[in-house]
Amino acid sequence: MCVSPETASPFAPTTQLACSPPCQTTTSTHAAPRSTKVASKTFTSNSQARIMSTKSRALTRVLLRDDLRDWSTLIFTFIFPSVLLVVLILTIADRVPGMDLTGEISSNVIAFGASFVGIFSGASHLATWRENGMFTVMRTFPLSSRTVLTCQARSGVVMLITQAALLVVVAVSMGMRLKVTALAAVIPLALGYLLFFTLGVLLGILLPTMAGVSMAANVIILGLGFLGGAIMPVTLLPHWAQIVAPWTPIYHLREAATMPLIGVGTWIKAGTGMAYLLGVTALLAIVSERTMRWE
Repeated sequence: MCVSPETASPFAPTTQLACSPPCQTTTSTHAAPRSTKVASKTFTSNSQARIMSTKSRALTRVLLRDDLRDWSTLIFTFIFPSVLLVVLILTIADRVPGMDLTGEISSNVIAFGASFVGIFSGASHLATWRENGMFTVMRTFPLSSRTVLTCQARSGVVMLITQAALLVVVAVSMGMRLKVTALAAVIPLALGYLLFFTLGVLLGILLPTMAGVSMAANVIILGLGFLGGAIMPVTLLPHWAQIVAPWTPIYHLREAATMPLIGVGTWIKAGTGMAYLLGVTALLAIVSERTMRWE
């Protein structure tokens, strides 16, 4: 019990103010502010994380809405691959005597479509922002280049899934037989999409205009699609193209996706293809993130 000056005996010496046992209030008075500071920092950190998550989702929705309003994007994402698939099946599916190439052609076009979506998802928005001055405006927003690229990739994934589902429906209606492992093809398709997405980001960073980006992206994707056997089976390509094919990313994307989709090839080749896609994607992602700067 502590004895205060007011309650002390008037006969006691003024220097004798006993406190027995000693008061222990000082420790608790210092502990409260420290715990309050920790709680405040935790609350602030959580609030900032929620704000950034909200901004990220909002930007993803804006990018996706822009894609869905762009007729050229819709045509080249959905109509062109579907028409290409039908034309190739009708013209070369029975070109090799005793073999039905419908399944291989279908898996090739599905892989080609994933790469097409990837390169334009990475390049188109950056090129448009560079032309209309949005790069300068976005410097004032608390958004890192990684956040912006992640939002672009998310909006592109929605287009990828929709396109792949559409092409599978068309292919099955044309005679492709899916294996029970078909859903596993999502993994190589996602890796191939990310590889070409990072390549598209580099195009959007390096080329100054949307026209230049579109031309370069089309040349790259059509050239790699031909050399990689996506537009025509590798066995039907010229000899020189068959030599070059194993060095192209679309070739490995096809190898990795065809085995789970229709059971053509080997799992060793499919695994090699996914390792190739993963390695090249990681390299391009590092380069694109470090190269991207708001201008």
